[in-house]
Amino acid sequence: MRGLSVLNLNSEDFNILNWLAVLTRFRSYWQKNTISEEAKNYLQEHFYVDVDQFDVIVGYRADDSYFTFAQDFVSNAISLRKLSQAMRLGKLGEQIVLKSEKAFRQIHFVESVPADAEKYFSRKKSRDSEARRQYRLSKGEKDSINDVFMLDIMRQGIISGDERLQI
Repeated sequence: MRGLSVLNLNSEDFNILNWLAVLTRFRSYWQKNTISEEAKNYLQEHFYVDVDQFDVIVGYRADDSYFTFAQDFVSNAISLRKLSQAMRLGKLGEQIVLKSEKAFRQIHFVESVPADAEKYFSRKKSRDSEARRQYRLSKGEKDSINDVFMLDIMRQGIISGDERLQI
């Protein structure tokens, strides 16, 4: 990573909505002509971080589980607090994206080690299933009157850095 410009969306300089704005920019499936599409546009307008200037991006994984959690938040089915909790379920991990030629030039092959698909796929599947199970349980938990939903963010004109986003 030496000499590379790194955007770490999980650092204290950013919040989960910055990551979500990047996700909504680059993931293709979003419901058209719904509040979700309006929310996606709002996130991109007020929380998007220009990734073009970076060699490497670090953030939550954008796998199917996390994408489902994000879609629920954007469609107003869960609060920001529940989204933040969901992103830590199952220890699904972070994702590192190399996006510049400079970053790719700094990768050096050291060795390869065969991974037993039966062993490691089942572990991944187990982590994902557990995260989804915990998420379903958390969705049933009572929301607080003080919880912030996507509609609140749009209606109140909340932007990046707003103290109401502290959870």
